[in-house]
Amino acid sequence: MCKLFPCKYPDDAPQKKNSEYFRYSTFILLIVTCLMFFTCQDNKEKEKRKQQVEKAILRELELHPKATLVDLYKNFFQGRFGPGHMISNREAALNYLLSELEEAENFDTVKWQAVGYEGRYFRINLSLVRDSIISPDQLTDAFTGSANTAEQPTHEAWMSEWNYILSVIESLDLSLPTYLQDLAAIDKNLKNGILVGHHSDIYKNTYYPHYRIVTEEYFDKLITP
Repeated sequence: MCKLFPCKYPDDAPQKKNSEYFRYSTFILLIVTCLMFFTCQDNKEKEKRKQQVEKAILRELELHPKATLVDLYKNFFQGRFGPGHMISNREAALNYLLSELEEAENFDTVKWQAVGYEGRYFRINLSLVRDSIISPDQLTDAFTGSANTAEQPTHEAWMSEWNYILSVIESLDLSLPTYLQDLAAIDKNLKNGILVGHHSDIYKNTYYPHYRIVTEEYFDKLITP
């Protein structure tokens, strides 16, 4: 009986191996698919960031064609850290604003401007205070409130950010005036731990930058009707 109909079942090892191979292949395929998805998403985010930085650079040069590298540096630094320091004395900040307003003879034609590429901070032209569109107290409150809630700048965080921004600036081949001189000055300051920059003389003499930095939230309250 057993000779005609063997009692032992056929060896099912090949089937098990095929099943294990299928599960293993499926698992590997799933991992590869996930990696490809996240890589694609990462590339999209990198491209989006690059486009945002490029847009911010070109926007600044459109508004202020004579801007130099140090002016772009200041723009992006303010875009990341806002005013860049805490303000403990509101009255001193108000008095300084009033003093600057009294001494200023000319103002930029740009009434307000987003800085950086994330849309977190805006420059508010003091001419809006002069023209009684915004009161000195309103702008001082917005300025001090923005400063005291801003991320405090650190050398490590800003160096990484600035090096990326600089690579985008260089990729655009903008032929900025005094570029090498400004680049050397910025590098020297950063090596000495000086993060806050200043406008170039040509920028100050052409555009008369009298403004205060505020967050997007304060900007909306001040400007939105």
